[in-house]
Amino acid sequence: MDPAIRALFAPEPGMTYLDSATYGLPPAPTLAVMRGALDAWAAGTANWTEDWDRAGERARAAFAALIGVDPGRVALIPAVSAGVGVISAGLTPSDDVVVPADEFTSVLFPLLVARERGVPVREVEHDRLVDAITPGTTLVACSLVQMQTGRTAPVRAIVDRAVEVGARVLLDATQGTPFVPLGDLVDRIDYLVLAAYKHVLCPRGVAFLALRPDHVGRLAPILANWRAADQPYGRYFGGPLTLAPDAAQYDVSLAWLPWLGAATSLELMVHWGAAGALAEPMQLARRLAEGLGLAWGGSTLVSVPIDDADAARAALAGARIRAAFRGTGIRLSPHVYNDAADIDRAIEALAGVVGPVQPPRAGAS
Repeated sequence: MDPAIRALFAPEPGMTYLDSATYGLPPAPTLAVMRGALDAWAAGTANWTEDWDRAGERARAAFAALIGVDPGRVALIPAVSAGVGVISAGLTPSDDVVVPADEFTSVLFPLLVARERGVPVREVEHDRLVDAITPGTTLVACSLVQMQTGRTAPVRAIVDRAVEVGARVLLDATQGTPFVPLGDLVDRIDYLVLAAYKHVLCPRGVAFLALRPDHVGRLAPILANWRAADQPYGRYFGGPLTLAPDAAQYDVSLAWLPWLGAATSLELMVHWGAAGALAEPMQLARRLAEGLGLAWGGSTLVSVPIDDADAARAALAGARIRAAFRGTGIRLSPHVYNDAADIDRAIEALAGVVGPVQPPRAGAS
């Protein structure tokens, strides 16, 4: 990894941080701009629109560049569930929704709320998702990368099948972007949501909803507010309803400091991507999986099966490695602040605690 990039991060000395799938570490410029905002807040000297709120537009532009879409397709929201909730609110009993039964709850729960009011929602095995998209299906929802396994969804097969039956696709790219490229598929996905505090290194409270252009205006802007207006800094009182002509009509009023930091982090991510620096974390993840005798899932998340959780915790603590326990395994997730030595340290620490590896089931990807 580029030493200049690694120098922007300051994990605790002697600790190997491999837990970006829980939260990413902030680069120094992000911390600096947020500390400056705190000082201006304390002093009462900030101009809230110019110094803070307009940072959301920088974040919108940078995120759009990161995933390869026009900024007019991107809405600024506080969490994935807010975006999924807007989509879910428009579902009716005539819809047919399919979602993995073990989907992350911020995607699953808004859909189950819709089921409470009569919307048919089918929960299926993750490996059977493509087969479950049948004539009459109107929406399929899933994560790009499973947070508990690190497996990458067969997005192209999902999108192709959805097009065949006339269904829409809702994709949570939180655990995939920016490392798992969508390429041309990004223009075929109806709704893409992402929580930015993990792999794109933003403060918590920052998320995005990217819509295919034909859905802008068709999806009801049920969270309409002053910032979703066509001139958000020009009018704060009274009607009529005048919303932004693009995806900004789905914006939610911003928490200023997180979005200020987000703009800086995202601009750095775009720069690093253009320089080719975002390829190495995927290589490190593959090295980690193969070093532990595991099948690589195609993302930066590596899930290590374990038999003895206490022994695994002791091994990680002894090596001063930060990771996450999810389900019946340990989830590790390298980023730009990691290098090959970090991965070799993790392999050495965990080699003795890896449990039986389950063979992939038919249809897995």
